[in-house]
Amino acid sequence: MIWKRFYTIGNNQPPVFTGKAFSAKRGFSLIEVIVSVALFSMIILSATEIFKLVIDSQRSALASQNVQESLKYFLEVTGKEIRMAQVNQGTCPLVQTNKVYTVSAGPLGDNLSFKNYYGQCVTYSVVADGDNQRFQITRGGVSDLISPAKIKVDALHFLLNDVSSEQPTVTVNLKAHSLNTDKFQSDITIQTSITSRYYKN
Repeated sequence: MIWKRFYTIGNNQPPVFTGKAFSAKRGFSLIEVIVSVALFSMIILSATEIFKLVIDSQRSALASQNVQESLKYFLEVTGKEIRMAQVNQGTCPLVQTNKVYTVSAGPLGDNLSFKNYYGQCVTYSVVADGDNQRFQITRGGVSDLISPAKIKVDALHFLLNDVSSEQPTVTVNLKAHSLNTDKFQSDITIQTSITSRYYKN
């Protein structure tokens, strides 16, 4: 605020103001304020979107890793046992006599039955667990779920190639996804072939 000097005219006259009461400093216009707020909002929204993309990418990677680890564990557990299967001599009712493997249809996928290295009757299948579907191994009449509850097995198929002149081969085809939101389900399909390495006629 700038004040100018007052001058008096006569004895009974009021003082006369000869200057400006306020300085002529220039402020922000309404348009400048609106543009500034808009730019600031765009920067904040862009930063938030980038942060959200990073978080979503991390969640997708973790979901995919969980499914891969679960399927890897299943293949490790089953692969060795399938390779070491023996010819059934009538001891396992679900396996054809003088055969190594028998594939049958189940309600949620194929079942693979065989006699393992220790002489136990084994069946691999997919069973319902509430709203979920999980891998199940049955050995000697005792069943165990071997896939985690957070992973849903969508399909399990066994393709058997049992030519008498060759060792039988089982091709495993399975599909699973994590039980997260639809955005982070991370569907994975794996196919592998396993050949019997140990059996006696």
